[in-house]
Parts: sequence; C-alpha cells; structure tokens
Amino acid sequence: MPSPHITVLPALTDNYIYLLADAGEAVAVDPGTAAPVLSRLQTDNLRLRSVILTHQHADHTAGADELRRATGCTVIGPAECAACMLDQTVADGDTILLGTHRLRVLAVSGHTPGHVVYHHETAHQLWTGDTLFAAGCGRIQKGAAAQMWHSLQRLRALPPQTRIYFGHEYTLDNLEFACSILPHDPDLRMRLEKIRKMNAAGQPTTPTTMEIERRTNLFLRADDETVHQALGMPAGDPVAIFAELRRRKDAW
Repeated sequence: MPSPHITVLPALTDNYIYLLADAGEAVAVDPGTAAPVLSRLQTDNLRLRSVILTHQHADHTAGADELRRATGCTVIGPAECAACMLDQTVADGDTILLGTHRLRVLAVSGHTPGHVVYHHETAHQLWTGDTLFAAGCGRIQKGAAAQMWHSLQRLRALPPQTRIYFGHEYTLDNLEFACSILPHDPDLRMRLEKIRKMNAAGQPTTPTTMEIERRTNLFLRADDETVHQALGMPAGDPVAIFAELRRRKDAW
C-alpha cells in the first residue's frame, strides 16, 4: 500500500508540523500554529480532515482550534489535551483513519503523562512529538525516568526501517552532546558531520530511521555497556544510566 504524502512544515522557532495527504484529504500533526497549515492546504488544494495531537504543550497544539474553525476539521488527541476541546480522545491501541491509511496510537508517557505517538505500521512511519528526537529524547517534565525509558524501549522495538518524524529540530545539539560522551564513536562522528552540512544548507533533518537511532541515539543505548563505561557507572541498571544521560543533557 502506498504511504500518504508527507509535507514537513517548519514552524515557530524549531518546531515541525506534518501534513499527511491522501486522495485530496489531509491530517495535520501537532500544529503549534495554524498559518503554515492553512497556506499549504490552499497551495495543494487539500481538505483538512483532522488535526492529531501527541501531547498537551502549546507549541504542538496552539493552532488546532483555528484550524477547526477555518476548515471544519476534527481535533483528535490524548485526554491530557482536553483544553483543546477535543472532538475525539484517543488512547493506546486506538486507530485514526486517513483514506485507506490507519495510524495506530501508542502511549508513551514520560515527557508528559499522557503523551502518545502515531504509527503507520504498513508504511513504517512514526510521528513522535517530543518523546523521541533524532539523536535525543524529550525532557522528563511530569514523569519519571523509568516511564520514559520504558516508552523509548517500546519505540526501539519497532522495525529498523521505521521512519521517525519528530517534533523539533534539535539534531545538531543532540549529536554534539552525544559526542561529548562518546567522542571516538565512529557512527556518532560521521552522523555529526552529516548533520552539520544539512544545517548549513538549511535542510530539515527529519525524518530519521529507527536503524540510525539504535546506533546513534544515546538515550536508546542506556543498556549499552559502552555508554555505562563512558559515564563511569556500573552496568545493570539502564534506568539509572538513562536518568544520568537526561540529567547531563538538561544541563548541557
């Protein structure tokens, strides 16, 4: 089955909004502002069927109601987004339809308690909001390290060819941090140089793939002995390793 056409819409300071289109209809993912979505809908002659939200933060939700008023679309998201006056609430295991395409909802608490991601299983596509970034993950704002580590493990288990569409352009900073921990890791160094060139050219670094993230995202490698050694911590407790990585990144 063909995948929906995906348009990347940079927004605000470093956010990404995604527009998924199929057969003249579209779904907008995490519109922190409405203007770029409305402009693209007009350019591509699309009807917005729905807005889907990953979590409650305003930089991912603030454009939702304006889009609903302008287009008549429905607003869909987890219960924690109730302030957006949701037309439909989703939870783990639910599905969202776009034409013949099905997006499955996965609950991934940690960054926020009710955060969800959307997975197109047949097309191997994943919209991760602020849970998983290229070479990074979201801050733990209202959760625990164990919750976030469990959520990241759940995503890490997805097929390696899964394309990951994340919420913010943090890739360069994430890789510079990773190289400060593992300065001689060849995969990290190679990816860092590639991302520097993309940034210099003004190119978005989304999407990434799960295969790349398994190799170069330290937050997915908290059970990797190399990371334990680099932090000077004993093996055997990946949650403690993950928490230390997150603590260091927060202070980076």
